[in-house]
Amino acid sequence: MRINPNVCHPNFGRAFTTEEKKAYSSLISDAKKELNIQDTSAIVFDFNVPSEKGYNTGIGTTFSDSMQKFISFVQSMTGISSIQVQPQGKISETNTSPYSGTNYAYGEHIVDLKKLSTPEYASILDEEKISNFAAREWDGDKIINEYRANYGALMHYPFLESAYDNFIEKVEAGDEQALKLNAEFEQFKSDNSSWLQKESLYEVLSLEYGTTDFSKWSETDRKLFDKGYPVDIRTKRIAQLEKEQAEKIEVENFIQFIADKQQKESREMLNSKDIKLYGDCLIGFSQSEMWANPSCFRENLYYGGPDPNCSETNGIQTWGLPALDYTKLGECSEDGDLSKLGEVGKFLYDKYSLFFKRYDGIRMDAAWQFVTPFIYQAVNGNYEEFKLPEINFTIFNIMKAAAKDTLGDKFDEQNPDNIMLELVGMSAGKSREMTLNTYPHLYTTAYAQYDETPKKFLEKGYQDDKFYVGVGCHDNDSLVNMARCNYTSDLHMAGMKRDYNLDTSKLPFEAEEYKKQDEQAKREEDFRTAKFGEIFTSTKQFFTLPDMFGMEERINISGKTSKDNWTIRIPSDYEKFYFSQLSNGFGLNLPKVMATAMGMKKSNNQELIKKCNEAAEILRQKGPTTEEEANIAEAQGKLNNKFEYVS
Repeated sequence: MRINPNVCHPNFGRAFTTEEKKAYSSLISDAKKELNIQDTSAIVFDFNVPSEKGYNTGIGTTFSDSMQKFISFVQSMTGISSIQVQPQGKISETNTSPYSGTNYAYGEHIVDLKKLSTPEYASILDEEKISNFAAREWDGDKIINEYRANYGALMHYPFLESAYDNFIEKVEAGDEQALKLNAEFEQFKSDNSSWLQKESLYEVLSLEYGTTDFSKWSETDRKLFDKGYPVDIRTKRIAQLEKEQAEKIEVENFIQFIADKQQKESREMLNSKDIKLYGDCLIGFSQSEMWANPSCFRENLYYGGPDPNCSETNGIQTWGLPALDYTKLGECSEDGDLSKLGEVGKFLYDKYSLFFKRYDGIRMDAAWQFVTPFIYQAVNGNYEEFKLPEINFTIFNIMKAAAKDTLGDKFDEQNPDNIMLELVGMSAGKSREMTLNTYPHLYTTAYAQYDETPKKFLEKGYQDDKFYVGVGCHDNDSLVNMARCNYTSDLHMAGMKRDYNLDTSKLPFEAEEYKKQDEQAKREEDFRTAKFGEIFTSTKQFFTLPDMFGMEERINISGKTSKDNWTIRIPSDYEKFYFSQLSNGFGLNLPKVMATAMGMKKSNNQELIKKCNEAAEILRQKGPTTEEEANIAEAQGKLNNKFEYVS
């Protein structure tokens, strides 16, 4: 991994003063109206989130108070109105992919420890212990640890078990706040009993056997929730475990309660900033969920995807996700009648209902699998497609029924924007056709050479508010690296000239910092500006945090095992880092991007374009790197220019 030198020399960049930020906010608001932007969304993985200064426990979390400050900064600079938070389920230290996690249970690695030291949480953790832990020397360079998550550091330390012990002591001592917390805990267990008991039993059995692979457990424990196994044996064993492992089960329940409480707090705070929170709903299920619901899955059948590049697996992307038994799906009409749902249909309804309780809406992972499921079987190391009939609207109807029942008035059946569909890949054509202009679809301009651009989607019949587009997502390379490939950048620039009559002479900056670069650096920066501008020609767009901050490191290399997958973070000194990046030509310089987008859309508002370029030039300069430093520089008469704008 290459670390940007700005980290070591942060005193560059040009932050806005407090007054300038007010003018900037008005400018962005007017530019959004001119561009008819309805939603700008940030894609956020928990590990992307910076730590609070002095509290780097190794992993970021969207549950923290510092996350709220960070997102306020992101919102002020980029105008976001929603967040697409990526999967937040349980993972393991050996498989940190959030896409291998659970649907029901949160990962304890994203619990914010510092909150547990506050009175609201009955001060069940000592803040000094957390601070001392955060101050430890992690393996490797300190600067790198600002940029990379360290899962092992935190997952080996029993903070939450200690918090539970302190919680019980305080409850027994009659501590008022602990008693209040306990009442919330009991309500949580009651409300979530349908999945919580099974998840906790799976955890204690995994510890007992020393493996999460339940195929290696005893027959009784393997089939503890198998309806075909003698009910008396199962009931007796469950009662035995709940008696002998009562404390461990309660610890697991408590961890899930704390995570759920913090998630609700995070959502409420985001909503108070007029930011909607969308959750990424996995197509697959975890080992624990399959163990708890065995009759819902087909043995030796897995979800995957067709891919001619996978010659070693017979042209199949082998996801290894056990497939649901769709013969047990049942029926669900468009009006949400659940009376004819089968076992699998009820299972999916419960899953979606939980997501709509936790989030304002869902981003449905690999949604094309609901219409044209691609299933494969593995026999003696050979992979073959297992043909299934099309499912049509049944699963979408189940999802809509769950949204309607859970969200109530917050769900607009005529304009169901609470549901986003990821519809990419060779098998997605039928599902795209079926759901066109019903639910918003998600695409990336990283595939612009395959006509995946805002202009081309409109030509395909999309309404301008029924798709989101971003430069890239977690499986794509960074925008920085895309720009470095002249073949790719030339291909995409040619497409933007064709579709938007892009005037490349408007892409360069006037700032000396831009002009003194070599021609290749200018070429790359112009391309990054244009590619960001392209997505802002759309009514709805998204971006990843690493692309916003102009980082070259990618989030994930799809299909590859890498120690750097799922680790890239924004540093705790994110304000200085962001403005330093802008002054060096990296990252999302929003006013420049909006000026570019207005040019691509042939806007006649030349005064607004001029003011956007003026703001962009200030951000491209070197100078104070925080709002506080900018205020001081202004008071001392050291700012060379000042941004002013009246709406």
